[in-house]
Amino acid sequence: MTDYTVRNTLPPWPGLIAGSLVVVGVLLWMFVAKGLLFVAGLGAFGPGILRELGWLRDHDEFQRMAARRAGYHAYLIGGLATVVVISVLEWQADNLAITTEWLRLILVISWLSWLFSALLAYWGAPKTARRVLLTFGSFWAVFAGASLIGEVDIANDPVGFLKGFLAACAVVGPFFVFAWTVRRWPRWTGGALLVAGLGLFVLLFPKGNLQGATILLTYTLLLVPLLACGIALLRNVPEV
Repeated sequence: MTDYTVRNTLPPWPGLIAGSLVVVGVLLWMFVAKGLLFVAGLGAFGPGILRELGWLRDHDEFQRMAARRAGYHAYLIGGLATVVVISVLEWQADNLAITTEWLRLILVISWLSWLFSALLAYWGAPKTARRVLLTFGSFWAVFAGASLIGEVDIANDPVGFLKGFLAACAVVGPFFVFAWTVRRWPRWTGGALLVAGLGLFVLLFPKGNLQGATILLTYTLLLVPLLACGIALLRNVPEV
């Protein structure tokens, strides 16, 4: 039995506070002011800084090893993403708008790489996949609901509202469906997650009305959780 098979509880309170700050910061960035993204940064990076300074001692040896291994993974994937972004910007410098979206894209890729690696080491693939899918599914449900309410008047355009609702369900639904199936059929769910992720990419890409890094950032937040969980489940399926 591996260490993560007995780690059935939620993270300790520093992790819960950090996660809450990330969620609140993203919501503030989405609905209040872009400059409030720093709140999410405090949650994402603050605890690690405090631990390295020795001011926060909530991790045991297993957790420290997992976090540092995840940091190396984030360095590799984030470094590769940085090189790719720089190459794209240099290659298309004459006709590509350089905005903070590109910096945000690199930041999100690096942070997601660290997060998924740390959680997989801590909980194992099935439990991590279930909780990641529920978390990101809830995030996208809030985002899709807010967008739908803001863009479509249900009283004057009920058909448009219904179409928007069905489209939102098509995007958000897989997260919750697979969060339910992963406990019963983890390996099947892993393959289905990969198919769903690729299917959403094909479905949404021709209809994207965003430009440059914005659409890449959107796809990263939408597709990476599906694909990362799918690969993790196919690679390793321990007993839940």
